[in-house]
Amino acid sequence: MNFKRRISWIDICLTRDFKKMNRRIFGLIASFAVAFIIGFSGCGGNQQSETVNIGTTLDLTGPNATYGDQVKKGLDLAVEEVNAQGGIQGKKIQITYLDSKSDPKLAVTNAQQLIAVNNSKLLLGEISSSATQAMIPVVEQNGAFLFAPASSSPKLTNVSKNFARNWPSDVAEAGSAAQFAKDKLNGGTASIIYVNSDYGIGLKDKFTQVFESFGGKVVSSEPYEVGATDFRTLMLKVKAADPEVIYLAGNPKEMGIAIKQLKDTNIPSKIVSDTGFLQNDCLSLAGVAADGVIVPTPDYNPAESKDNRVSDFSKKFKAKYNADPTMVSANAYDAIYLIKDAIEHVGNDPAKIAEFIRNKKNFNGAAGVVSFVDGDVEVPITFKIIENGRPVNYAK
Repeated sequence: MNFKRRISWIDICLTRDFKKMNRRIFGLIASFAVAFIIGFSGCGGNQQSETVNIGTTLDLTGPNATYGDQVKKGLDLAVEEVNAQGGIQGKKIQITYLDSKSDPKLAVTNAQQLIAVNNSKLLLGEISSSATQAMIPVVEQNGAFLFAPASSSPKLTNVSKNFARNWPSDVAEAGSAAQFAKDKLNGGTASIIYVNSDYGIGLKDKFTQVFESFGGKVVSSEPYEVGATDFRTLMLKVKAADPEVIYLAGNPKEMGIAIKQLKDTNIPSKIVSDTGFLQNDCLSLAGVAADGVIVPTPDYNPAESKDNRVSDFSKKFKAKYNADPTMVSANAYDAIYLIKDAIEHVGNDPAKIAEFIRNKKNFNGAAGVVSFVDGDVEVPITFKIIENGRPVNYAK
């Protein structure tokens, strides 16, 4: 009995010692693994520090894909040039693209991935103003900087010290459309057809404010959802309101379909629209139904520009893509050079880069000379009219 007890106690002691030994061995293995991972990550970190990581989230396959393609082409051309010249302070630019489809939730997910996985504290995007605005909290929480070359909602004006854009606010464009409708088209009444997004609502609100300040009256405002294809019920409501002028505010493809259905309804009203109406996605769908539509748009005409920076970019863009650049492409191209300029002056800190760009004056870029005030720019507005399916200068 006593012998058995001794054996039991010996077994227990051996078992305890064995467990302790196992824990020590496991601890040593775990420590080695952590050290290895940290060392490996350090190597990766050093490698990443040799590049300037820029993360980009754009609509590449959704309702604003025509703009996303223009942004990507402008960015790619600029990155190719800067890297060929040695990069930024000897570091090559590494750019990552993610597709948002203009979905705010997906844009937020993209921003989180670009920051956490791709180690990008410099972000470019979005096309959709709603998507851009949705990313602002993510950017602020992570001390990143977001630059948008094509978002235009007034809600983005001075929305964050971590944000800037070089496309002007809709305030200028929609205000010009309203004044033109009242003064040049002698419109006393207007109906507004607009996409139900931050972009469309911003255009609608500013048009209404300015049009009514000049003595006009908005007799109806009809929203439609992103991606809509059937506008017939909406058009009947507009026809019943009998406006002298219609303001059509939306995304290119939707407006191309809408204008055909509007003309089929035989509404005699004069029509003004927004910059999106000038895109091929709209005009190709609209066909002859687009003729006569008048569009205020930021003034960008590289063929007639006397600015060497503007004309040189236009030539390089056409040589690379066999197409004329748009202001969206020029803005995207300029975004890379603005970041380069900022890093060369203030270093890699995203907060300092943001402050530098948000207050940059007289930047001479592919889109012309612009100055930033609290992250926004102002540019002159010109008017186009559609003739034979193509935009030409409005000369009346």
